Amino acid sequence: MINLAKELSKKLARLVLGDYSAYYVYASPVDSENSAPTASRPKFSVRATDQQMLELSSEPLIREQMHYLGEEAYAYACYLDNRIAGVCIYWYGERYRKRDFWPLRNDEAKLVQIVTSPSMRRSGVATQLIALSCLDMLKRGFRRTYARIWHSNSPSLRAFERAGWSKVALVIEINPLRLRRPNRIRFNSRS
Repeated sequence: MINLAKELSKKLARLVLGDYSAYYVYASPVDSENSAPTASRPKFSVRATDQQMLELSSEPLIREQMHYLGEEAYAYACYLDNRIAGVCIYWYGERYRKRDFWPLRNDEAKLVQIVTSPSMRRSGVATQLIALSCLDMLKRGFRRTYARIWHSNSPSLRAFERAGWSKVALVIEINPLRLRRPNRIRFNSRS
């Protein structure tokens, strides 16, 4: 009976509110001196990458990330020996403004994609990628970087927190009338 009530409540909420999304927004430390893990695990190295390197990967999931590359994008790969174990991509400038989920200043960027090879999950690849790629972005002159994470994606939330990033907001989108642009509600975190 309780499960039936929950299902009816979910259906009623979807009928009234439409599709929804709920993301936490995380921010990197403001400068490299305050960044968390600066020492990579010896078995991993993180460095900037490009389309050619992604094409050489034997992992389909890694190759699938190439469409994120291009103008106003920086990509980083986490290597185990010479094998790519994970990739993350940042966008900035006009390229990111077209997405327009989180407002960015000219000296800010957003981490728009991060993946870890399935065989390398739970080995710290994502944390190393986030921390060390962010340090490089700060060295390139970006003041701060951001990322959005699905509210219940616990492994990603932990990876960003371990990398020294902080939760700055919860953004909920609802679309009761299936409008072209959903209604966005932002709850800033205390900091």
